[in-house]
Parts: sequence; structure tokens; C-alpha cells
Amino acid sequence: MPDSPEQVVREVGKRLAQPRLGKDALVKLLKQAENALSELSQSSFLQDALHALSKSLVQTTLLNHKDKDVKLLVAVCFVEVMRILAPDPPFSDEILKEIFSLFISIFADLTETSSPYLTRRMKILENVAALRCSMIMLNIGCEDLILDMVKIFFTSVRQGLQQSVCQAMLSIMMQILNEKVTQPLVDVILRNLVKDDKGASHKLAFDIIHNCAEKLEPIIRSFLSSCISNKDIPVNDLRKLHHRVILEIFQCAPQILFAVIPNLTHELLSEQVDIRLEAVHLIGRLLTLSNLHFGQENKLVFIEFLRRFSDKSAEVRIAAIDAAKACYMAKSSGDEARDILTSLQGRLLDFDEKVRIRAVNTVCDLAKSNLSSFPHEVILLAAERLRDKKASVRKNVMHKLLELYRDYCGKCSKGTAAVNPHYEQIPAKLIVCFHNDIESFRPQNMELIFTEELFPSSLPPKERATHWIEFFSYFKPEHIKALNIIFSQKRRLQLEMQAYLSLREKKEEPSDEIQKKICASFRKMATSFADSSKAEECFKHLHQMRDSNIFKDLVGLIDEGTTFATGRLIRDSFLKRIGHKHPMHSFFKILSIKCSYSIFNREMICDIFESLLSCGNELTDYVESACDLLLVVALMFPSLFRGSEEYLLKLFSEESVLINEKTLRILAHLAKSTHLLSINFSNVVYPLLEQKCIEGIRAESKYAITAIASLHSPDDQKFAKLCKKVVSGLNDNRNVPTLLQSLGSILEHSPSVYELYGRQIVKSIQDILLSTEFISTSGQSSLDGNSTCCCSCKLKVYCLKALVKGFLPRIARARINSILGKLLEYEKGLFPDIALCENDSPYLQLAAGKCVLKLAARWDSHISPELFRNTILMARDPSYIVRKSFICKLYGLLKKRAIPVRYACAFALASTDCSGDSASYLSEVLKEQRRFFVQQNRASKDSIVDNPAYSVVFLIHTLAYDGGLPSNYYEDETSFPEFCSPLCVMLRELVEIDSFNRTEHGPTISSVSVLSGIFRAIQKAEDPADSEITPKLHILSKIGLLIVKELDKHCKMSDSPRHILLPSSYYKLSGSERKADECCQENFISDKVVKRILKAHEPYKHKDNVKCSFVSERVSNESAPEREACSSLSKLVGQNASVCDKGKGNKSLASGKAVSKKKDQNTNNSLEKENVSSCGSAGTKLSSPGSWGLSKEADSRDCVSLLDKQNRPMNRCSTRNTRASEADHNSCRQTVDISNFRLRECSFKRDHGKGLSESQKHEALLSGSLVLCNDLEDVGDCDDNFVKPPLSNKRAGLKKKGKRALQLVNSQSSDVTGVDTRDNVRCTRARKVQV
Repeated sequence: MPDSPEQVVREVGKRLAQPRLGKDALVKLLKQAENALSELSQSSFLQDALHALSKSLVQTTLLNHKDKDVKLLVAVCFVEVMRILAPDPPFSDEILKEIFSLFISIFADLTETSSPYLTRRMKILENVAALRCSMIMLNIGCEDLILDMVKIFFTSVRQGLQQSVCQAMLSIMMQILNEKVTQPLVDVILRNLVKDDKGASHKLAFDIIHNCAEKLEPIIRSFLSSCISNKDIPVNDLRKLHHRVILEIFQCAPQILFAVIPNLTHELLSEQVDIRLEAVHLIGRLLTLSNLHFGQENKLVFIEFLRRFSDKSAEVRIAAIDAAKACYMAKSSGDEARDILTSLQGRLLDFDEKVRIRAVNTVCDLAKSNLSSFPHEVILLAAERLRDKKASVRKNVMHKLLELYRDYCGKCSKGTAAVNPHYEQIPAKLIVCFHNDIESFRPQNMELIFTEELFPSSLPPKERATHWIEFFSYFKPEHIKALNIIFSQKRRLQLEMQAYLSLREKKEEPSDEIQKKICASFRKMATSFADSSKAEECFKHLHQMRDSNIFKDLVGLIDEGTTFATGRLIRDSFLKRIGHKHPMHSFFKILSIKCSYSIFNREMICDIFESLLSCGNELTDYVESACDLLLVVALMFPSLFRGSEEYLLKLFSEESVLINEKTLRILAHLAKSTHLLSINFSNVVYPLLEQKCIEGIRAESKYAITAIASLHSPDDQKFAKLCKKVVSGLNDNRNVPTLLQSLGSILEHSPSVYELYGRQIVKSIQDILLSTEFISTSGQSSLDGNSTCCCSCKLKVYCLKALVKGFLPRIARARINSILGKLLEYEKGLFPDIALCENDSPYLQLAAGKCVLKLAARWDSHISPELFRNTILMARDPSYIVRKSFICKLYGLLKKRAIPVRYACAFALASTDCSGDSASYLSEVLKEQRRFFVQQNRASKDSIVDNPAYSVVFLIHTLAYDGGLPSNYYEDETSFPEFCSPLCVMLRELVEIDSFNRTEHGPTISSVSVLSGIFRAIQKAEDPADSEITPKLHILSKIGLLIVKELDKHCKMSDSPRHILLPSSYYKLSGSERKADECCQENFISDKVVKRILKAHEPYKHKDNVKCSFVSERVSNESAPEREACSSLSKLVGQNASVCDKGKGNKSLASGKAVSKKKDQNTNNSLEKENVSSCGSAGTKLSSPGSWGLSKEADSRDCVSLLDKQNRPMNRCSTRNTRASEADHNSCRQTVDISNFRLRECSFKRDHGKGLSESQKHEALLSGSLVLCNDLEDVGDCDDNFVKPPLSNKRAGLKKKGKRALQLVNSQSSDVTGVDTRDNVRCTRARKVQV
């Protein structure tokens, strides 16, 4: 029978007492004791049985044995004895200390997870925990051992340990802490809590604090409060990490921090930046972890945290922005989230660029995280930073917005996001941000953005087309202008590349000639790159390459039929042939993009057509945007529409409601540009075009006629038949406005029609001009607007425009003088053959003036000096609206060089107008004409008639005819400088322009030298018509000469041309040189007088370089008394207007009589209510002259009168006491759209003057000017004489709703009389005056 465990224990205890036992014997005996002890259960009665063993174990040789195996077995026996005899272990306190020290040394080996003794070690740990040995340790004063044990626990705990081991450690720690908490012990726990490695030791510390929060709270609270409040205490490593301690405790036992969190306001308000910075980081994390509940529970801390968004330190503000990002991504709803977003939004306008960059980045990242719920207005505000003053901010914003838009398009493609109008506004924000100081924003690189960075590379063409249509609906004129700049650069490069590749293949021409042409192509193509000089060198390297496949790839890239996928393959092949290691690889990559149809191609055009046709017959915003986009592409890339005849047939089917102004313009341009529309197509669409000419609106009629002219021969019988129907419709009074537009367009495109139906046309127009009754317009709403111009007046203006168009073709030369004579009468306010209503006169005068400008493009040589004077004096009309409208029309024509530069005199005459725009227009026109003149006349030293300085010849003549020239020149110190204002403004501008170019182009082209010669020539000339004007000419020329000398101190009379050509209809050579000299020598004209004139007209310096001056503000705010008219120069016109055809008693006709006071009052009262929204509107602020036109900003709420409030005859007589009409403050600030991307391309060309004499050259240069205009003229020319209320600044404003609000209408009587052409500036012989 085997021995019992008690006997084995006794026997082992006796044997262990024997001296000098070896290791093996000890290990064997201890294992026997271990096995026997493990079989015994807890009982105090076993004390005797265990006495011998206990006595042997406490021997120094065993308790302090150096062998690890023996020590482990001894520790196991100790713990088993303590288990059996618990709760009273049979050891003294000193022995217990040694036993616990042995246990702790064993715990340190728990890290050896692969050791075969791990089980025994775990058994010891579990028994220590179960027996609550930690209590014994505390009772016997083993605090040091406890601290060591705790450190060993945190050191030895591992992720791979069994859960029971970790639980045993946690149990021991809880026992200790529940009994006694000491600072060293807490420090050990906290250090493990904030370890960077979030391993098992961190979890153990986390669990300890979580389970012992109540016991730990006082000491932790005291520690943290001391860290926050007492910054003077020496800082140790744990105090430095007190924010991390707070953060960790907030996650495991937030109740500990209730008394600590409010103290964080001290750190937020600290004077030390690093303390505030850390506090912001901490609170941001606390808000994120609590899903912003922290802000609800700690209001004061949260409020102070929000104030850190406006901290004086940029680092702190950036930290607050980073915190806001994390907080908003954690929770985007609730008051706290809105407060955080509001604070973030404010940092978009921070004064520090780094803060603004971080704010924009954060907004874009938040928008990407939740496209649907993020406030869209914040995104648009962030997009406004594209106009930031710092280049680094603009560049960063651009990249972040592109990243956001790409992400948005990708999610739309995957179906995880819907089309959002706010995100579709991003491209519109990007495209207008052209800046020369940032390479990415230069027009040459904006194409790369829209090609490579706007859309994901994998986005299908159909979805690209959808997004283009969506965001194009937000394009305004300035956006379309920017897009056209990109398109035009791309088109020029493609055409030049085609030319270069063709030259490369030519071998029949001399090689040196080909080389010159190739170099010229390189220079032109290089302008499409940001660094043109570097690009030109790269093109030369390209030309030297021998691989013919490279050039075949270029041919494939510029092929219009290449799809997106094929183009991408060709580009990859091209770049592979170049080689990625090639030093110019980046250039060739850009070149491949610019050469290819990477923005639009035929594939995209088909997709846009399909999207348009899929909408059915609903005229939605989407449909309008698609039509607008097709129109822009068609105007720039008509060849991309090759093969689109099928879509056009569907578009112009009989059932379609998409046949409107825009689609008709597309058709007209394609018919003219591509010449690929078949005869069958022409025959199919002709009935629809004819219907629009008769039943449509005026704009539709205009483009329908243009399309017919392009699809059919101008001599086609279709025009004759159509004209017959139009005349018949006029006789029946059906849709008269449209029929008049059709009639004018027919006469312009097919002049022979006038020979067939001239009498009928004249009779129909006469009936309208003499009619005083309302004529039915078949429901045309254009005549029923708020404009105070009556319907009858509008029809008369339409008649005038229709007749004028009939005089534009060259075959109308025999009839041109008659229409010019009638226009002169109308400008004077004489309407002998027109029945007038109360308010008709100013509208008809304005229409007549604009018609003269239109005819000047072709027939300027037939315009007499009197007609010229009356026309440009319209810039000083008493009515502010008339002045504004006329000036804007004139500016548009001069900007295109459609008419001679001499008409710029009107800007000088209007320079005293309070609008402030005439001076800027004058400056821009003169600068542009100067550049053009220099380019065209580099080889000619005597050609000065096209020099912008030559305009002074006509300005002086106009001023000389002014009846307001003071008689007492010397004593009248106020009116004389005012009278000379136009001359002073013109000369000052010419001298300033000349100062920048004199050194470059030399004195032969110098404006100052030319001016000097002109003034000296005029002093030796006289007026050919009125001898009383001659002294005035001499006086003004003398003043002009002195002004030039005063403005340019370095001018030399020796540099001025010796021979000056003066127009013979304006000047003739003086009969006596002595008499001419006497006329010029007036004692009163001195330097003192000139200085007084210049001082009275010193240019106003704008503080912020803003175009609108304080004078415009004064105009918009004036009410009574009204603004004073610019000068008395227009007296002459008033005198002419007073000439009446007395004896005509028909009360319904004006017939040359001055309009009565009563009529004037009624007119003023009615037109006061008029609202204006066009280029000629009162109270509108013109945009930059370099822009396309005026951009619509706001709805006008008040109205402005077209007529002067003064009770005066209806003429343009203006004196110093004359005042212009009142302009409303709100209307004055309004800007409106005059371009609507319908600008025509005009080129002002001259007849060849080779082989002519000097005088013949002069005549040719003066009379040979003509305008070659695109048939697709600005739609506004159909209706640009009338004032209508502006469109709403809502969706309609973004959609570019068709017509301009200011509609100009032509009316003209065909009962015209002749005008004497002897007074002609162009047709008569020019005289050479020797200086």
C-alpha cells in the first residue's frame, strides 16, 4: 500500500534537512513534495504534517538557492504550504518577506512563454492572487516589494499570455489599490497608461484604473490639477504627459476628470503658445472621442476652445482647424458641430496664408467624407480663395478643389452620389482664375487642368458630357470668355501643328524657305506654353528627331475623329517613343495633350446631342445648358460636328420645340463653316427656317436667314420668294417685329432682292413709320414689357434698322447718301416723315446714331463732317441713358476695330460725364489702336492717318463748331478750362501712351511728334465751309500744342513730320500764310492758361485701383438737383434741331417742330419708371473694358428715366446749366450682360495703297476702311435700343437667358433725301500742309 501524501511530506521534510544534498537530489525531493502537497486540501490540522517540510524550506540553503530550477520548486512548495495552511502561514514576517521576494523573482520569468516551467510560474501567480498575499505584504510593510512586483507585472505582461495570468495580475493590483494607494504606485500605472505602444501593459493599466477609479480619483485629480495649475513645479517625464493621461483616463474612467476638465481653460488662456497648442489638441481629441458630448457637458471649456480659432498664434489656429476636422468627421450634426464649422469657416479669411490653406484643405476633406450632407455654401466660400492675394493659397485651393471634384465625379459614376449643383459650380470657379504669377493658373496651363485633372481618367465620355452640361449651366460671360481663350489657344496650336507636319513632308520647295516657315510655326506654337522660349527650343529638338513614327503619332493626335480611348493609346505610344528618361519628356507630354482633342471630340459631341434629344420636348435648364455648350463648341470647333447631320435632323424635326435662337445659331455657323451639310439636309430644314423667319422672334429670324444664306446660294430664288412672303406679312400687320428683322437680314444677304421688291418694301415701311396706331404683333411679348417706349416707336426703330442693313452691301453705294441724309435729320431731332408718339424722339435719335456707327464700318468715306459731329456728340446727350447706350455701342465697335479710330473722339467728349467709364474706354481703345498701328506701319514713315493721334484732327474740328467757346478767353477762368476738357483728356492719354513706346519705335511713330505736326498744320489751314470757324481752329490748335509741350517736356519740334495730311472736307490750306499766322497768334494763350487748363483736369487716382470712381458713386446717389451736363458743346446740335419745317399742320407728326413742353414733361414722367439692364443703361457700372461685356450682378429695384427731367425741347443742346437725368443709386451699381457670348469676329481692313500718290494714299487710307464681319452678328443688334427690366439674378441669371435686356431696334423711312458729299472727309482730295 503506497504512502499517504502526509507521510510523503513528512519524509521529504526530514530528508531535505540532511546536509550537502546535490541539485539532483534536491530537485527529486522537491518534486515529490510538490506532488504530495498538491493532493492536500486546505486544513489547519495538517500543520504538524507540514512542520518538517516548512522548517526545511526556510533553510538559507534552499530559500536563497542560486539554481533556477531549485528556486522555482521551492517557491511552488512555499505557495502550496501557504495554500494548505491559509489564512495563517507558519512563517515569520522576515521569512515571509524573503518568500515574497522569491515569488517576485519568479514573476519576472513570466515573459518566457516558451519555457517548460511556465505552468509552475503561472500556478504561483494565481495562488498569490487567490490567497490575497498582497494583503499580507501590506501588513508586514513590504511596500517596496509591492512596487517592484507591480513594475514586474507591467514588464512581463504580454499579448500571448493566458487570460488567467492577466486576470491574476489585475486581481493582485486591485487588492493592493483597494487597500492602499500610493503616489509611486499610481505613477507606475500612469506611465504604462500613456505608453506609445498600446499593448498588454496599456490594457492592464487601463483595466486597473477602470476598476479602481474611486480609489484612484483623489490622487490622480490632485496630480492632474497640479500639472495644469502649477506650471512652476519642476517638470518630470510624467507631468509632461499629463494631457495624454487625461485623454486615456477620459476613455477608461471619465468620472475621475469631473473636477479636472474645467481647469483646462487655464491652459487655453495661457500666455505660452505651446501650452495653448497642446490644450487645443487635447480638447479636440476629447470632443472627437465623445462624439462632441464633451462640448455639451463642458460649455465653458468648449466656448474657450472655439475662441482659439481666433488665437493670435497661427500655430494654435491651425491646431484648432485640425481639431475641427476630426470633430466634424466624428459627428456632423448638432449645435456643437455647427459651431465648430462656423469657426472653421471664419478661418477661410484668416490673415495668415498657412491658416487659410489649412482651412481650405479641411473644408475639402470634410466635403469628400460626406458629399451629400456637408454644407455646400462652405465649399463655395472655400472656392472663393481661388482669388486669394497669395499665390500659394490659390495654387493649393485649385488642387484641393480639383481633388474634390474628381472624387465627386467618381462617386457619381459608381452611383454612390447624385449630381449636385453646388459641386458643379467648382469648374466655373476654376476657369476664371487666370493669373500670370502662378504657372498653374496661366491660360496655357488651364487646358491641362480641364483635360487631365478635372475628371477621373477612367470616366466614360458620356458621363463627362453630362457633367459638362451640368456645370456649363453656371457659366457666365466671363467664364465663357475664359473657356474661349483656352479653346482658341488649343485650336491655334492644332492648326499650326497641321501646317508644320505638312511642311515637313514638302520637298519641292527650297529647303531654306521651308525652314523659315517651320521656324515661324514653332514660334506660334510656343505661345501656347507657359515658357514660350523654352518651348521653341523643344520644338527644334522635335524637328531633329529621325523616328517617323513620332510624327505619325502627332498626325493621329490632331485627327478630329480620334476617340478618347484611341487618343490615350496614341499618346502613350508617342511618349514611349520619346522615352521617359528624355530630358524634355514633360514638354512632349504636354504637347501630346494640347495636340489631341482631349476636352471635346466627336464622341463627346454625339453624347451631348444624345443627352439633349433624350430630354424630349421639355425646355429645361439642362436642355438650355446643352444648347449653350454646343454653341460654344460649334463656334470654335465646327469640324467636330462633321457627321452630326443625323442629330441635326432630329433636332430640327417638325415636332421639336428645341428650335430656338441658340440651335438656329448653331445651324447657321455649321452651315457656313463646315460646308458638309448635304443638299437634302438643306431642303429638309428650309421649311422650318422659313417658318421661323415669319413666325419666330427677331433673334430666331436673324439666324434662320443666316442659315438659309449659308445652305443656299445668295442668288437663290428662295430669298426672293421669302422676301415676297415677308412683305406680304408686313402688309397684313402680322408679327411685324420679326418680319422687319427678316427683311433687313434678307437685304443684307441678298441685295438683289431690293431691286425686285424695292417699291413694296418702301411702301410697307412708310406705312409703319406714318402709323400712330398700335400694330398687332401676334402675341409678341417683347413689346409688352415695362419699357415706356410705345409699341409704335419700337416698330419704327425696327424699320430703321431693317433699312440700314439693306445699305451694308457694296452694291448700295448709289443709295448710301440718301440714308445718311435722313439719319442726320433724325439725329437733329427732325422727323418729317415719321409719326411720333410722346416719348419716341430720344429712342429714334439713339437708333439713328447707332445706325451711323453701323454704316461707318462700310461707308465711313461717305459720312459728312456734320453727320460725324452730330453722331459723336450723342456722347453728350442730356439723357444719361442715351449717353451710356451710345458709348457702350461705340466701345464695342472700336474694340473690334470695326470703325475708324476717329470715333474715339466721343469718349473724350464724354469724359466729363460722371459715369467715369468713358476715360477708361478711351485709354483702352487708344492703346489697342497704337499697338495695331505700330504693327501695320513699321516700314512706313509717312503714314499717320491711322495713328491714334490723328483723331485730334477731328476732335479740334468738332470743338471749333461748338457754340459754347467762350468769347472772353482770358477772363473767363471757369468755362474755358471746362470747354477744353475733351482736348486735354485726349492729349493727356496720347502722351501717356507714347511715353511707353517712344524709345522702342522712335520719333517717326511718336504720338507727340505727330501731334505737334498736326497742330502746326491746323494753324496754317482754315475751315472750308465757314470762315468764322477758322480762328477757333487756330486757337484750339495753339492750346493743344502748348498742352503737349507741357505734358512732354522732352518733345522736340524737329521730330515732327514735315508734311501732315489733313482731310479736305474738314480743312483747306489757308489762302495767305501771313493771315494764317496772325490767326494763330493770340496774346491771351500762354503757358499760364494751359497750366490752368491742365490743373482743372488732373486725372483722379483711385486708391484701390478700382475702375469705378467716386464720381460714379455720386451719380448713383444724386437726386436733386440733377447732374450738370458735361458742357455747352452740344449747343450746335440744339441749334440745328430748332430748324423746323413750318407749315405742316399734321398734329400727329413731329415734322421738324420742337417737342412741346407738355410732351417733354409727360415723356420724362413716364420714362422715369424705366428699368435698365443693358450696355447703355443708366445707373449701370461697366465692367473692365478688357472683358467681353457687362456682367449681371443684381436686379434693379428702382427705375431711371431715359429723358432729362428738365422741361426742354427734345434735342441734345447742353449748357452749363443743363443737367442729366437722375440715376438711381441701386441701378447705378447694377451691371448687366451685353455679350452673352454672341460676339462676332470683325477685322478692320484697308484697301491696298500700292502705287498711289501720297494724297491718293491718304484718300485710300481714309476711305478704304471697311469691316468684314462674321454673319453671326451679335443678337443684341436685333433689339438694342430699348430699355427693359433686367433678368432676375437667380437661375435665369446663371442660364444666360437669351436676349439682352436692352433691346436695340431699327426704324427707318425709305422716303430719303440726299446729302451733299462735298463736305466729305474721305472722298475729296486730301491736302498736304507743309509745316
